[in-house]
Amino acid sequence: MSFRRTKSGLTNSHLFFGVDAVVYLEGGTSLSREEVDNGVYADSTNDIMFWKTIFRVYRPEGKYKFCSIGSKKTVESIALDIKEGRVNNIIVAMDRDFDHINGKLIEADNIIYTFGYSWENDVWNKTTLMEAFCTLSGACKTGTQEEMGIIDSYYRDCASKLKWATRIDALLSQYDNSLFDRDSYMRYVKIEKNGMPTVNREQVKTSMSLARQKLDRPIVRKTSFTVSSLVDCYGHLFAEYAYRILTYLLEKIRNNPKLPKKYATSMVVEKFGQLLLNDSLPELIRHYDSEFSNVVT
Repeated sequence: MSFRRTKSGLTNSHLFFGVDAVVYLEGGTSLSREEVDNGVYADSTNDIMFWKTIFRVYRPEGKYKFCSIGSKKTVESIALDIKEGRVNNIIVAMDRDFDHINGKLIEADNIIYTFGYSWENDVWNKTTLMEAFCTLSGACKTGTQEEMGIIDSYYRDCASKLKWATRIDALLSQYDNSLFDRDSYMRYVKIEKNGMPTVNREQVKTSMSLARQKLDRPIVRKTSFTVSSLVDCYGHLFAEYAYRILTYLLEKIRNNPKLPKKYATSMVVEKFGQLLLNDSLPELIRHYDSEFSNVVT
């Protein structure tokens, strides 16, 4: 695939794949721009699963090749080429992270972002989780009042306990730093004796102390911003909380066997796509309607 070693080659790659456009995403092993230009990519990641679902909702007649290239920095380099008109027939889809409060959003046709911090924040909302629970447990919605109450209470509790942690994480992003350890996010999830997951507040406090030591200076806002605990929480961590409450409900309440996270993620993404089609997630629908209005290939 040597024809892809120039920007014109990247533009023509859709011809090689026989599609309308090639969509570059995060997910999988982080690749350099040179590797991507030489045709290296992954074609089976959770990011691809999510964005394929979104494209089936918003561009059902289109033909696309989805390529995960891991590094957001590399994805952004392609986005900049799109914005500057150096490549065509290419789409970039990526997690928003805290780009909206740091002035880093790249705005142009064929560049689209998630609504929340990441696609995990979008799909693991409580409506989608409830839909997944009903399917996985075989329960009828009219007989799930107990589970619905647990889910509502759990999301409210997470929102409350993550409020300041998420705000500080956003604040630290203005210093190219973070509160949550991105490589060891599981340490922020605490499993109670009854199996119910909760926020590990002690670990959050420890991370806050470490962040202050690392910066060694007063932490002040560089720009004004507002964040929502569940929408703007670090995506992998938020997904872990939601997955754990789903498995708690299935195992402790319904006595179902343990549910692998990969299967749970696949189910939740599928339900998310169905809810979009059924106009059941108005805020997310408005966001993706707007994003896809800029997709011109």
